[in-house]
Amino acid sequence: MHSPRFFCATPLADASGALDLPRDAARHIAQALRMRVGDAVTLFNGAGGEFAATIARIDKRGVAVHVGAFDPVEREAAHPPTLVQSIIAADMMDLVVRKAVELGVAAIVPVIAERSQRAPETRTSKRVERWRQIAVSACEQCGRNRVPAIVEPIALSSWLEHEAAGPRIVVLAADAPATFGAMLRQAVSHFVVIGPEGGFTSTEIDHARRRGAQLARLGPTVLRAETAALAALAALVVCETT
Repeated sequence: MHSPRFFCATPLADASGALDLPRDAARHIAQALRMRVGDAVTLFNGAGGEFAATIARIDKRGVAVHVGAFDPVEREAAHPPTLVQSIIAADMMDLVVRKAVELGVAAIVPVIAERSQRAPETRTSKRVERWRQIAVSACEQCGRNRVPAIVEPIALSSWLEHEAAGPRIVVLAADAPATFGAMLRQAVSHFVVIGPEGGFTSTEIDHARRRGAQLARLGPTVLRAETAALAALAALVVCETT
């Protein structure tokens, strides 16, 4: 059975003696998992690889471990895509972030499309911080040792202007002439762009087309934003592993 995994931003290779774990990890070990001194855990810091560790102390001050051997194992896709996700409702956006990390994305770019839900800047900042915490949690669960970056939200139009044009960008649209599967048989997409509730506007589609992006549909039905994101990423995983 695999030992529980925890993210620890500390430079683990330099750890000596007992290392205090972050508060959230300590709480989970002591209260949720009810682990004991001597139990094994796995630590990673996002720089690649992971460390075996053993619980050395559990008390009111927290949890400390002895860091052991380093394992350079990686569980990253050979050609991980970046998900460019229009911001959607809070619970569904949280779902997309978690599952996208499990499916191996290199990064997530939250974009503000014309039909995206608007929120005050302070609330958006809190959402970004939550998405980053979700990404860490997803890596702990799925075995990844590199935490995908989640960048600050940017307007879709600005992202399209900033990012290099070309067929490596695929924008999903329900009425696109080509299928996503057909495109994958030709080349792996570097960026997958997903619309908000209600989809992209014709202006946004025209802008993407002028920038050289490819348009693709996933099937004969109109999918919800969160379904489209995960279906596309799953298709990329299958394409890379077969």
